Amino acid sequence: MREIAIVTGASRGLGAAIAERLLAPDRLLVCVARSGNDPLVARAREGGVAIDYRRCDLADAQATDVLAAALAGLLREHRDAQRFVLVNNAGVVEPIGSIETLRTDALASLLQVNLASLMRLTAAFLEATDDAAGERRILSISSGAARHPIAGWAAYCASKAAVDMFTRCIVDEQSRRPNPARACALAPGVLDTRMQQTIRSADFPSIERFRQLKAQGGLIAPEDAAARIVAYLDRDDFGAHPLDDLREHAARG
Repeated sequence: MREIAIVTGASRGLGAAIAERLLAPDRLLVCVARSGNDPLVARAREGGVAIDYRRCDLADAQATDVLAAALAGLLREHRDAQRFVLVNNAGVVEPIGSIETLRTDALASLLQVNLASLMRLTAAFLEATDDAAGERRILSISSGAARHPIAGWAAYCASKAAVDMFTRCIVDEQSRRPNPARACALAPGVLDTRMQQTIRSADFPSIERFRQLKAQGGLIAPEDAAARIVAYLDRDDFGAHPLDDLREHAARG
């Protein structure tokens, strides 16, 4: 197998679209999601593409630990692959509301999915491939909300800002290794996904901006974003910008 690619949050939305783009005969595609994605699995099998679909609720810390160990074992089994890829896509936006309304259980769930599980799976990925000769790439889906505060989104903004800093720490640590992994936290723009439906039904000061984006056709289709993300992932200079935004990248050319 030339490549192993792991994608989290692969059951729907952007994650499903990225997984679809990564289906290839010379790649083992490992998908992680809370729910299934039967059409993706069927297309993979019909095309003779190797796929390993794993159901896991990343809001469950214990289940995430079990998953991390299993993925590490799988990576070691294929340690001769030419390239190893991890796409940290899974994420949730709730709780939405003023800071005064935030409660521990909702915060803990969001931070477990958006940050703790991402860090745990990344750690397992790096440890399992540390002595591999193949190239290693880690792409974490960030957000413009990581870099620009949005009233009512304190939990989501903070979690994505933490993903950005975690990515910078990966780059700093890996720069000292003989075969450093490359990493990037990439903001994809505002997507037309179920998360946006949740946002438009919430109550926060800038809600009308998001409703207008939908009404005016300003949202990006997940399939279009996935095509650009996978192309970005394949670039020779991947990792040159540890923090990047697809919109700014397009402007740079």
